Amino acid sequence: MSRQNYPKVSTELPGPRSQEIFDRQGKVFYTQMHQSVTCPLILDFKSDDELLHDVDGNTFANHLSAWGAAPYGSFPPSVRQAQIEAWDRYGMEISCFLQSPPVVELAERLVALAPGNLTRVAPTVTGTEAVEGAVKMAREHTGRPMILAFLGQYHGESTYLSQATSTEVSSISSGAASYAPGLVFAPYPSTYRVPFAKGPAPHDDTAVIDYIEQWLLRHQVEPTQIAGVLIEPIAGELGVYAPSQAFWDGLTRLCREHGWLLICDEIQSGLGRSGPVWAGDLWGLEPDLLLTGKGFAAGGQAMAAIIGTDAVMADTHVYTTGTYVWEPAAVAASLAGLDLLEPALENVKELERIGREVMTPLVEKYEQVGDVRQYGAWGAIEFVEDKVSQRPNSAVQSRFAHNILRRGVLGISDPGKWVYRMQPALTMDPDLYRWSCEQIVEAVGEVLTGS
Repeated sequence: MSRQNYPKVSTELPGPRSQEIFDRQGKVFYTQMHQSVTCPLILDFKSDDELLHDVDGNTFANHLSAWGAAPYGSFPPSVRQAQIEAWDRYGMEISCFLQSPPVVELAERLVALAPGNLTRVAPTVTGTEAVEGAVKMAREHTGRPMILAFLGQYHGESTYLSQATSTEVSSISSGAASYAPGLVFAPYPSTYRVPFAKGPAPHDDTAVIDYIEQWLLRHQVEPTQIAGVLIEPIAGELGVYAPSQAFWDGLTRLCREHGWLLICDEIQSGLGRSGPVWAGDLWGLEPDLLLTGKGFAAGGQAMAAIIGTDAVMADTHVYTTGTYVWEPAAVAASLAGLDLLEPALENVKELERIGREVMTPLVEKYEQVGDVRQYGAWGAIEFVEDKVSQRPNSAVQSRFAHNILRRGVLGISDPGKWVYRMQPALTMDPDLYRWSCEQIVEAVGEVLTGS
C-alpha cells in the first residue's frame, strides 16, 4: 500500500454531509442507532484498498470489519461470486426442511475444522440463537437447571441473555437486565484485572477458580445443579481479556469432577480472529459445545452454528433452526470463506507481531496505559487513572478515540468505556496495520502529554 493511499481526514467530524444525515437520523431512529458521538461519520463506500470513505470525502483504516463479520475484507471476490451463483441456482429456501448439497458440505467442513471430539452441527442464524440453543442442549443432556457464566461476557441480546451481557458499564443494562433464573456468575478471569486482587498486574486469575469452589459452590449452588459452563475463551466486548493456562486447567478439572459441559462461545474469537482457528486452541481446549458466528458469515449473510459431541447432540430434541437458517446463498458464502481461512492465518500472525511490537511499549511509557493486549487480529488498549489502583479511565479513552479518529483510524470505542479495541480484517495489509498502530502510539502521546 503506497503512502499516498493511507487514510486522510480533511473535515471536522462529523463533516457537513454526515451531520445533515445524522440530523435526519435522529428524527426517525431509536437512540441506539444515533451514533454521531461514538462514530461521527456516515459511510459512503468501502474501497478495495481496505479504506472506509465517508460522505464528506474522508478516509479511515477499517478496524471494525463489521464487528468481525467481514473477516476477509469488504469485497472478497470468491465469497461474492459463490453467493450470487447459489442465489441464482437455489433461490431462497428454508434449509431446515428442504436442503441443498452445500448445506451438508458446510456441516462437514465445520466438523473437520473443530476439535476432534466435536462431530455434530446444529445450524442457527445468529450468535444469540447459538448460545440459546447450547444452553438448552446442556440442560437437556444433563437434566440439570443451572448454567455457570462469567461477569462481563457478551452472549447476545435476547431477553434471557441480556442478563449475561457485557456489564462493565452499568448504563448498558440499567433498567433492562432480566435477572432471569438459571444463571450463576463468577468474575471473568484475567491476569490484568482480578476483583479479588489489589495492586498492579499481573495477577493470578486462578483466584476465580478458588471463588467458584470455596464460595459459589458452597453458598449459592450445588455442583450437581450445574449443567454447563458458558465462557468466551477470549472476552472481546469486555476488552479482549484472555485467561491463563492455569485457569483453564482448573476449570476443565471442575467440569470433569462435576459432570459439567464446557460451552465455548467462539462467536467473536473463533475462525482465525485470535490467531489459531479457534481461540481455545491456544490452551488445548476440547469443549462439549462450540459456538461459531460473525466471521463464519465471511462477509455474506448472517450465519451461526453450534458444533458439539455425539453424546450431546446426536439425539437431542432441542430445535435451533428456522425460516432463515443456513439459506443456500449464505451457505455458499461461508464455504467460500472457509477456503480463505488457512491463507489468512499467516497474515494474522504478522498482525499480532506488529501490534505487540508497536503498541506494547505504551505500558512502560505511560502511567495511564494500564495494559495492551493483542491476540491475532484483535488489539486492545486499557486506560486507567494509575497503574496501582487500575481504576478505569473512560475520559482519557474517549479523548484518545476522537484523536485517533481524526488521524484516520476507526476502531471500537464508547464514551463510557475505558478500553479501545481494534478488530481489522484478518487479511488487512500489514503495512496498513503498522501505520494504524503507529498512529495510535502518537495519539496516546498527544492525549497524555500534549505533545
